[in-house]
Amino acid sequence: MKTSFLPLLAVLLTVSAGAQRAVAQTDVTNEDVVAGAGAEADAPPGGPRGGEASVTVTMDPTNEPVQIGRPFHVEIRFGYPVGTRIYFPDAPDTKPLTLVSVKSEDRTVLGTSTSESHKLILLAIKTGEAILKPFEVPVVLPDGHAASVMTPELRINVSGSLGNEEAPELAPPGETRPVIVRNDLLIWILVALAAAAVASLTAIMVYRRWRAWADAHRPPPPPVPPHERARARLAEIEAMGLVEQRDFKTLALLVSEVIREFLGAVLRFPGTDSTTWETLESVRRASGGNAVGKMSLMELEDFLALCDLIKFAKFEPSVGDAQALVRRSHELVDMVMCGPTDQAGRDGDGGAS
Repeated sequence: MKTSFLPLLAVLLTVSAGAQRAVAQTDVTNEDVVAGAGAEADAPPGGPRGGEASVTVTMDPTNEPVQIGRPFHVEIRFGYPVGTRIYFPDAPDTKPLTLVSVKSEDRTVLGTSTSESHKLILLAIKTGEAILKPFEVPVVLPDGHAASVMTPELRINVSGSLGNEEAPELAPPGETRPVIVRNDLLIWILVALAAAAVASLTAIMVYRRWRAWADAHRPPPPPVPPHERARARLAEIEAMGLVEQRDFKTLALLVSEVIREFLGAVLRFPGTDSTTWETLESVRRASGGNAVGKMSLMELEDFLALCDLIKFAKFEPSVGDAQALVRRSHELVDMVMCGPTDQAGRDGDGGAS
């Protein structure tokens, strides 16, 4: 078995991963050539002897440093003689870095180019130094011999998102600044509530003023006619139960006041403040000495005299006489209102009130 010699194979690897720049080189000699199954290992006549292939790795200093959790790429470029074919693996072993994808350069005509590029998209999941270990790339030389080259070892410094990985404390807070965010919805709600409150207060004030004006300009209720007022007072006296209590003095005082007030309202004289004699004189002058309706002056004088007798002379009537006193009061009112003085009494309602 004869030993074959490799032609010159140059492999250029470029890593765009950080601000550092590193170059690594490895040699591939004729001992690295692996002959295909059943193939002769004889070198072609006139072939180079002891040929070597170099591998170079370059860090591009123009890109940002590699950070954890952010994809970065490593570009591997191969330089070789015409007719060489590179079989770059679809999923090379890139641990501890995570392989995201492989992007290979398309060649127009197979075997006519002298270089090609393959880009590994990687992702670091741990801070610190990550080592991309060498991996094998099969090649077929122009003379048909199969061989393989190893990519160089590549050390990548992976930084975290914090500024200091050894002591990742939070930076001290800076100067505080007030942040004012206008809440338009809250402003509109407050404006609406304020407008509603103002409108409500205005409506209340207007209503109160209108109510005061209406009460001031409301016509007074019509006066109660004297005979209705007298009958109502007499009914109240009856309901007091003075007869059953044998309080005849109070009974005589109240019924005589009702009759004097009634006659004063009908005949237009101050009956409440008049004595019995003044009441009789006022009635006599107002009626011209005649009867008032169907009531004669004698009947009125007898009624008032009996009341004075009970009030001042301490006369105690019987229960029947006391009941008759209340009944005679009703009859006096009815006799005055049923006679010719009805119209005069109606005309005098306004002045008496």
